[in-house]
Amino acid sequence: MPYNIATLPERPTMTEQEIQNLLDIPKTIGEKTPARGYKEENNQKRCDLELETNSLDNEKFSVFIRRHNTYIENFSIGLRYHSSGKALKVITLVRYNGAHGESSLHPDGHYALPHIHRITAQELASGSSHPQERHREITNRYSTFEQALRIFFEDVGVTNYAEFFPEALQPRLFDEHS
Repeated sequence: MPYNIATLPERPTMTEQEIQNLLDIPKTIGEKTPARGYKEENNQKRCDLELETNSLDNEKFSVFIRRHNTYIENFSIGLRYHSSGKALKVITLVRYNGAHGESSLHPDGHYALPHIHRITAQELASGSSHPQERHREITNRYSTFEQALRIFFEDVGVTNYAEFFPEALQPRLFDEHS
């Protein structure tokens, strides 16, 4: 059966600069679920945030935070963009991950190291709304969950994170002093 081109969904399009502009917009945490702490689900501590911004109309951002209960270095913190457009719906713009433990799964060993996934214009054009495993950056900017929270929030422009996550401001004994 042939496709009717008029009924096919639009392919999302966004340039690398437009993606970066979304990351750079100043944001504040408007709501945290649960309001205090984390909920326990599937052997993970989890919470979700709704962000507010004065820069966009009818569009919003949210954050997901997941941390394994046993393997505390295994975590994921991601920023989602919720578009009001027809072609773009919910896009995970960036995801900050801790080590997942298994180093042999990929030649670069990123599963054993902290790493960051960012969506690309090419992935969006191909129909993906999540950063793919092949587009990642191994980082030494954080090694703990608390460090990753602080760096994530600063990188994506969330200004009031300390009100909700005071642990992100706590230096560790051997952290460098600025």
